[in-house]
Amino acid sequence: MKTIFELVRITANSKSRYPVRKTRKWDMGFFSTLAKAEKQMNEDVKICRAGESDQMVHIAEDDVLAYKITERELDEEQGDNIQSVRTYTADGSPNDKCLLDHKCERHFEGRSQEQIRFRPGDIVEVIDERQAELCVVEHAQPTEDDYKRFCNRCQEKYNEIPFHWDYSDDSYLVESLGEGDTHFHPLSPYVFSPTRPVSKALKDKFKSKYEEILARYGKH
Repeated sequence: MKTIFELVRITANSKSRYPVRKTRKWDMGFFSTLAKAEKQMNEDVKICRAGESDQMVHIAEDDVLAYKITERELDEEQGDNIQSVRTYTADGSPNDKCLLDHKCERHFEGRSQEQIRFRPGDIVEVIDERQAELCVVEHAQPTEDDYKRFCNRCQEKYNEIPFHWDYSDDSYLVESLGEGDTHFHPLSPYVFSPTRPVSKALKDKFKSKYEEILARYGKH
């Protein structure tokens, strides 16, 4: 299987405010290896910090939030050809990665505790190519132990495992601000530590939101 690596830079206007900011995607090219894509990314980090890029005239009012490298299989239909997604912080440090498989040939068997970066109650920033939004974590990704328990329950009830987890299960359960149930399930690579300081007022709102979540499930 031959793959290529697509690199993009994700930015937001520096004057935009939390909790939701509109983002912009900057196409940085396609590369034959992950190492070459990461090399270009690190060069871009240096250029953006130095203000030397031809594109700086366009992004001068933007903050660089993240980079994303998408591995795509060649000679496959768009969308079904994604093999992996890796994200990086504005300084080029690895954020997280996820192995995708739209053909359902690869199973997700949970994460180790060391691979889970955020816990229930943490304030995070979910960043993609459309927007960056502050959220509170309701539940982290399933663990390896969770997967084993799932398999054991299936064996006991059905004497088989009728289905397996896939890449979509490698996600957080988060809630944004707003009335009622505002939950969604971002894949792990799109969940970051907040890229700028969070005000006390917003922290208090998210604290109240999390208490609302606990009360909803009788955990308060």
